[in-house]
Amino acid sequence: MTAPHPSVSVIIPALDEEQSIGAVIEAIPRDIVGDVIVVDGGSRDATREVARQRGARVLDEPLRGYGRACARGVSDAHGDVVVFLDADGAADPLDIRALVAPIAEGSADLVLGSRLGPGRDAAALSAAMPIHQRLGNTLAALLIRVRHGVPVTDLSPFRAVRRTMLLALPIEDLTFGWPTEMIVRAARARWRIIEVPVSCRPRSGGRSKVSGTLRGTTLAAMHVLGAILGPERTGRPEPVGGPKSGTPTRGAAVVVVMAKQPVPGKSKTRLCPPLTPREAAELSEALLRDTIGLVSGLRETEMAIAVSPPGAVGMMRRFVPRGARILAVEGADIGECLRGATDQLFAEGFTRIVALNADSPTLPAEYLDRAIEMLTHSDVVLGPAEDGGYYLIGLRQRQPGLFQNISWSTAHVAAETLALAAALGLTVARLPQWYDVDTPAELERLRAELVARPLAIAPCTRAFLARQQSTPPPGELAVDPRG
Repeated sequence: MTAPHPSVSVIIPALDEEQSIGAVIEAIPRDIVGDVIVVDGGSRDATREVARQRGARVLDEPLRGYGRACARGVSDAHGDVVVFLDADGAADPLDIRALVAPIAEGSADLVLGSRLGPGRDAAALSAAMPIHQRLGNTLAALLIRVRHGVPVTDLSPFRAVRRTMLLALPIEDLTFGWPTEMIVRAARARWRIIEVPVSCRPRSGGRSKVSGTLRGTTLAAMHVLGAILGPERTGRPEPVGGPKSGTPTRGAAVVVVMAKQPVPGKSKTRLCPPLTPREAAELSEALLRDTIGLVSGLRETEMAIAVSPPGAVGMMRRFVPRGARILAVEGADIGECLRGATDQLFAEGFTRIVALNADSPTLPAEYLDRAIEMLTHSDVVLGPAEDGGYYLIGLRQRQPGLFQNISWSTAHVAAETLALAAALGLTVARLPQWYDVDTPAELERLRAELVARPLAIAPCTRAFLARQQSTPPPGELAVDPRG
């Protein structure tokens, strides 16, 4: 009996592609593709309108990064298989059939489109890909073959992959290096990876924001090489012994990261200037991802992400590691969100809960371990911040009173919390002070600290700071979702 054909979603990252995107969408074979998603990175032309007219779902991604746009599309896709297709018309959408076929047959998990395999028309390649792009792809493919054992000839973004497997793959680079890191991490996870030949033709509109500029080419090369040659980073370890996530045992501990959706103009506004609103939102995302990475390294401890506003849960799912809980919380202030998150977790059966902000990516992991241990003999654990707030609070039973009548976002938060705890007769253990990253001075402090710390510390924040240093001044051409 023939297995049913998998459902397919096509994801198209786009920025200012009104000249080409309509024809690209129209050429997609809809007999096998049921879902077309265009993720727009802030187009200033009619890209969104043209895409909707052609029947695509259009998602807005306010933050830069080709990988970020792809990840947003994956989180909203419905298909068993996702296909990534550029909006510039350089790829033939009819090749989607060839990309999906090996997955439908059960012989592959990731299928890469190759424009550079044997027997290709040299004249056609020359017209479609600049010489530096062809040479860079050839070199990168060689490095992947040698270092990771994957027989690839090209790094084309045109590819098909099983969606559930991709969601579990911990890809960290959300800019230029996302497609390459996908291959590297898939190879380390022992996926079945194959190539199929695909067409290659000149883009049908505009100029490439990557291979068409020196800056784009240079940054892409740095990210691609970093993905290939960088050290292996492990994801969240499995819990040691006992039931998996979802069935907390008596005495079970959980660390919940308080995660607010990064939005330009609403995130890290005290850092604007020197950052632009978009850069501030990108930094907020990087800090969050590094905080999640920090918590992921804890052993014998569950993990949860508390997301606000609740409507952002779908978009924020891309940051949640496999096995972690995701909670929707809302409130007029952080106190109401903390109370909502801890109430949900106590109701699930946890007896030691540590709530952590996402503004301290270099916090020593031992502080988290100590907080969990302190809750065996203290009612409350507090990690005071240098600005008068706190970066962490731990509880071993519901304490709604600790989050009421607090002057949130002031230098009095920690002191008022300690006074409330004393008034409620609660025992309190304190961790050492640490700092949040909320002001330009704190950002510079973080930058200086990272210079002296191992590269494995806060990799996403490091990557943001490196990009931010190389960002052109306001007024220059914006970089598209591919970086």
